[in-house]
Amino acid sequence: MRKSEELPEDHLIQRAADGDKRAFGILYKRYLDEIYRFAFYKVSIESVAEDITEETFLRIWEKLPSIYRSEGKIDNFRAYVYRMANNLVIDYYRRRKPVEMDLTLSISKNPSPEAVLDFKNTSQHPAEAIKGLEPEFQQIILLRFVNQLSHKEIAEIMGISDANSRVMQFRALKRLKEILSTEES
Repeated sequence: MRKSEELPEDHLIQRAADGDKRAFGILYKRYLDEIYRFAFYKVSIESVAEDITEETFLRIWEKLPSIYRSEGKIDNFRAYVYRMANNLVIDYYRRRKPVEMDLTLSISKNPSPEAVLDFKNTSQHPAEAIKGLEPEFQQIILLRFVNQLSHKEIAEIMGISDANSRVMQFRALKRLKEILSTEES
C-alpha cells in the first residue's frame, strides 16, 4: 500500500473536499466494492447497481466541498456513502417497477454468528424468506449481515437511533424465524 493510501480518512476527506482527485480516488477504492454489493443486492441488476454506484460517488465528489464548508467535517464517511447509495436506490424504485431482491449469495457466503437461525432444515431458502419481510427489515438484514455494518452505522444510514437499529434487527430475525418455521409445518 502506498503512503498516501495509509492516510487517516478525515485527512483524505479534507483533501478531497479541497479538490484533491487522488485523495478522493483512495476513498473511492476503499468503498467501491461494498457500495456496489449493497446496490446490487437492493436492485439485483448488475448494470443498475453499477449506475447507482457511479452516481453515488459522482454526487459525493460534487457535494463534498459544500458539505465540508457548511458542516466542517463528516463524522462517519462510510455511513454518508451508504446513505447516498440508499437514497439513489429509493429513487430508482420510485421511477421503476419494483425488482425482486436476490439475497441468495449474501446469505450463503456471509453467514453471521448473530443469525443463529437454523436454515438447513427449512423447505424455503432464507433468501426467499427474507423477501417476505417488510422493506425496513430487509434493509436491516442486508446492512447488518451482508455488508457487516455496525448498529451505529445502520442507524446513521436509516436515520434511526442505535437502540432502534438493534430492536429492528431483533424483530427482523424473529419475524424471519417465524416465516421459516411456518414453512416447515
